[in-house]
Amino acid sequence: MNKPRAYFFSLVLIIFAAQFGAAQMKSDPTGTWGGTMTTDAGPGGLEITLKRDAFQWKASMKFRLEGEEAAPAVRDLRISGAEISFAADLDRNLVKFAGRFSGDTLKGTLEAFQGDRKTLGGTFALTIAGQMPPLQPQQPQGGGQMADPNFNAKVDRPAYKKNGPKILFDEAHNNFHTSTGRYKPFADLIAGDGYQVVPNKQKFSSATLKGYRILVISNALGAARMNDAAASNAAFTEEESDAVRDWVRAGGSLLLIADHAPMGAANQSLGKRFDVDMSKMYTVDQQNHDTESGNPGFIVYTRESGRLADHPLTRGRNESERINKIITFTGQSLKGPAGSTAFLKLADTAFDAMPGQNKNPASAAGRAQGIAMKFGKGRVIVMGEAGMLSAQIAGPQKMPFGMNRPGIDNRQLALNIMHWLSGLLK
Repeated sequence: MNKPRAYFFSLVLIIFAAQFGAAQMKSDPTGTWGGTMTTDAGPGGLEITLKRDAFQWKASMKFRLEGEEAAPAVRDLRISGAEISFAADLDRNLVKFAGRFSGDTLKGTLEAFQGDRKTLGGTFALTIAGQMPPLQPQQPQGGGQMADPNFNAKVDRPAYKKNGPKILFDEAHNNFHTSTGRYKPFADLIAGDGYQVVPNKQKFSSATLKGYRILVISNALGAARMNDAAASNAAFTEEESDAVRDWVRAGGSLLLIADHAPMGAANQSLGKRFDVDMSKMYTVDQQNHDTESGNPGFIVYTRESGRLADHPLTRGRNESERINKIITFTGQSLKGPAGSTAFLKLADTAFDAMPGQNKNPASAAGRAQGIAMKFGKGRVIVMGEAGMLSAQIAGPQKMPFGMNRPGIDNRQLALNIMHWLSGLLK
């Protein structure tokens, strides 16, 4: 075949292929496609906006699921004929989407992974110019991560029968955990122990902190939503961090809880005031995790192993308050200063990593997920994981994690931590 004829037939094939692809999809997919998702965790919504910049496609997305809304960055976007695929990093999961255009509809599947383990599956059905269903608050019967409404927060023998220490519970820094939200079981428990819990709605200053015995901060963030790019920004100003440090030095007590990314980065500036280093990643241990869940981030600490250190807060005031086994539920690792006690010591087999980013995980040997120290006239406890002091249920199976999980001492640990910070335990 001569070159002109070969070129002609090639051109015909290209035109035919382009027309065939166009017949399967909207002639120009530019715009917002919105609609519903059906997943293992329940129903949700999805929107993806497509636009072309010269010869390159770009996209943004948001979705709603389990009572939460997120807008993660889109990556690995590919559009070929009527086919589309893309991915997004959400919390500790990599979510992969694959779909096909047909006229004004876009249908496909989604899968979420933690490493090689699939954590979620589902389908989506979108239309051009469509919208997600409205955001629905979490309900007790639904899936998702939510406070356990059946958690028993009653304390049979309260440490303080009246006029207990005043606790300032931070809710002014985009906190993922609040006293009326995911940390309500913790707030109810310590209130039942006689502590006076007061929510904080202001920036930290000497005036804000005055009159309080303990400050509780759990998962402060640099943005309102954990999946926003700005969530890893410093949650506190330099002046606020200085005010907290000076207040502790003068005799206050701090419970600082900072979970896996992005919480570690958001809390690092305050942690540095007490010479605590945060890994700002995710910590896992393939050798010392909860085998029932199969999740390497659910790390087990026992007195028998030596990784649950002997300390007044693990001994308690008597044998009934003795801590023997703790499980954490995916957090980060910490390194405290000289003189501090790592009461939740990580094994040499633990490592820190960022899902989808870290090809060479860093060893977490010599680090911890719970640190206690005296600082000036005050006391500090820093925790690298928040779920251990919550009482939550997750997913369609309503899996308990936190203080409500059977067979562990996390509930007593929460009380012992407060007893040590308030001076009941020396």
